[in-house]
Amino acid sequence: MRNDRYYTRCITFGRAREGLHADFQEQLRELQQEIGFDYVRFHGLFHDDMAVYDEDGNGEPVLWFGYIDKLFDFLLSVNIKPFVELGFMPVQLATVPNTTFWWQANGCPPTNYDKWRYLVRSTVLHLTERYGIEEVKTWYFEVWNEPNLSSFFQGTQEDYFRLYRSTVAAVKSVCADYRVGGPSTSGADFREGLGYLKAFIDFCASEDLPVDFFSAHPYPTYWPLDTKGMQRMGYMKKESTIEHMDHIRSIVDASPYANAEIHLTEWNSSPSPRDLIHDTPFMAPYIIYNVAHNFGKADSLGFWTFTDVFEENGPGKSPFHGGFGLMNADGVKKPSYWAYWLLNKLGDEVVQADDHVVITRSGEDFQIILYNYCYYRENFARGDRSDLTETSRDSVFENRLATVDLELELQGTYRQTVYRLDRDSSALHNWVDIGAPKYPTQQEIAWLKQSSRPAESCSVTEHFSFHQHLVPQEVRMFVLNKIR
Repeated sequence: MRNDRYYTRCITFGRAREGLHADFQEQLRELQQEIGFDYVRFHGLFHDDMAVYDEDGNGEPVLWFGYIDKLFDFLLSVNIKPFVELGFMPVQLATVPNTTFWWQANGCPPTNYDKWRYLVRSTVLHLTERYGIEEVKTWYFEVWNEPNLSSFFQGTQEDYFRLYRSTVAAVKSVCADYRVGGPSTSGADFREGLGYLKAFIDFCASEDLPVDFFSAHPYPTYWPLDTKGMQRMGYMKKESTIEHMDHIRSIVDASPYANAEIHLTEWNSSPSPRDLIHDTPFMAPYIIYNVAHNFGKADSLGFWTFTDVFEENGPGKSPFHGGFGLMNADGVKKPSYWAYWLLNKLGDEVVQADDHVVITRSGEDFQIILYNYCYYRENFARGDRSDLTETSRDSVFENRLATVDLELELQGTYRQTVYRLDRDSSALHNWVDIGAPKYPTQQEIAWLKQSSRPAESCSVTEHFSFHQHLVPQEVRMFVLNKIR
């Protein structure tokens, strides 16, 4: 099987304006240098803090693209393309203002569809004039975010369908080859049998509307935490993301849009920005397990998000507050970051991918990831969070060793580089070990960055064998490069 690298096709961040922050840009530049994602998706392109939309004294639209230009110029400068989510509604076009988020997003249909179409078309036309039609043809335009949730779209399903029809016409009026899609539904739609997606497909087919890609968010939870992380949350079984991806694949394949791409434009272990699990070593094997079992099912699986420079519910008040990011707000890399760093070293051909082993090859070189994915304990998965605290998070997971027996026949001499992720390389544990400071000093941040990375060793070998135990949440990678 070919390694399509769907796992590094798209990454995400919170909202457009955050992309103008210096610390954000420093982190994205480093992410691109060390891993390298193709696209980045985010909310709030049309939010008022981007100052795109205004009206004059006669109620006529007045548009300004200065902040969009600064953001998109930066993204392209670090070799990442925008996956353009078209939303939220500018306040002067909002039927219902301030529906969600600390930054007061307006999740609702427009008061005037002519003005909305003008906004979308003018924006796409400006992007075309600035970056060129051939460049913009490589981008994606996604219509809205999670319209099946009232906080994100205070309108009916029919209202969203009307919004899609209006928006796709506006984008395609600039260039028929521009890629437009949706409906970007939340994980709730998976729990409801993807009924919203099916209705969207039926509507678009009945109206003969183009859909270049379908998008959805397969969060594997029954219900989210509240914004402060204090309510119960139920986690689905460990195979749920696999089943979700199989389900959406089967629906699209059976639809009139069987050739459309599938982009899962948000995904994490939960949709809560205050889920303490997000900082733990669990996240590395969680990511690897789900990547290993979903090759060939989707065109992207966009991890939500790459950074804790993120303000949906205001800034996090602790260095490790359970934010979504691969990196915390200080740029300290979590185990989730290193999972993608290791996955990015995989080769072009998938030889084996299962519950404990991923093997790929490129020519005569081999790349092997071994991992011990220990899932949640049953009582925690059902919502009992009494054992979870800011400084103690390990007891909510299964505690078992994994025995891996693997031999690989090599022809020649190889340089073997070994990387190991475990508790010792966990930023969270290292932070706790120095007293869990709420405001780490620059020296402490520098130490956390230096210490919270995979252990690495190198040797020369003519054979590969591994017959050992992996401790809970441990990940090891072996990169075998032929010397002669």
